Amino acid sequence: MTEIPFPEPGITEETRQMYPNNYSDKMGKVFTNMIDEIVRPNHVPRPEPVDHSILLDELTIMYEANMTIANEQTRFNASVLRAAINVIKAL
Repeated sequence: MTEIPFPEPGITEETRQMYPNNYSDKMGKVFTNMIDEIVRPNHVPRPEPVDHSILLDELTIMYEANMTIANEQTRFNASVLRAAINVIKAL
């Protein structure tokens, strides 16, 4: 009895090459734009992006200051500051 080969599940390499590496980023932008057009009423203006560069600079200075002191509490403070920096960058 010969075994019948089953096709490999998932998308083929040819299909994979059709999409760029940052395809998920583009899809995210398209999706959020579509949601904004559908859900947001016309009379409500689109929120303007906020510049967090000054806040990030200050948090980075505080993070570096806390990392230079060899104390358990300051290391914890530095990890909290790093988490805050990452959250703000994700916005």
